[in-house]
Amino acid sequence: MTHSTLSAALTRAELAMIRSVEAFSRWSMFLNKATSEAALAHQDVWILHSIRMRGGAQNLSELLMFLNRNDVSSIQYSLKKLERFGLVDRVVGNSKREAGYALTQAGEETTSAYAELRSQLLVALVAGQTEIEDALTNAARTMERMTGIYDQATQAVLNRNILSPKEDANDDQIAH
Repeated sequence: MTHSTLSAALTRAELAMIRSVEAFSRWSMFLNKATSEAALAHQDVWILHSIRMRGGAQNLSELLMFLNRNDVSSIQYSLKKLERFGLVDRVVGNSKREAGYALTQAGEETTSAYAELRSQLLVALVAGQTEIEDALTNAARTMERMTGIYDQATQAVLNRNILSPKEDANDDQIAH
């Protein structure tokens, strides 16, 4: 694959990821509306279900790592919102840092209703597609690999100023 065809394939994949995230955001919000009275944004829904998937109380650091997020204040806002709706409880550990969040009974019921309707609608729809299970497994593997590559590329951008500040300064002097 040439550099230009690789670049085009990467661009197409990036646009597909953007569209998929947007479609998944809408899907998760509408599915939540159909199964819960809690008016949640897609991020809130994702955090609620992440707590369920991980099992047991999850602290903020675990949720950030699991979701590959670094926007602490947004996650904290969602957790407070989920608490207000009675879907999670803050569970205090030995220290403030060990405090976590666990599903309440209402949170268990909400996530169970969501999972049931998801199975009836989405899983049933996907099951009608031929060879979809292997394709989904390969897509997940590729997206996980790309997550690591994007994280590595982000570090490269951040390190540019550390690794070559003198080169940048020399370039500025030459330009003047």
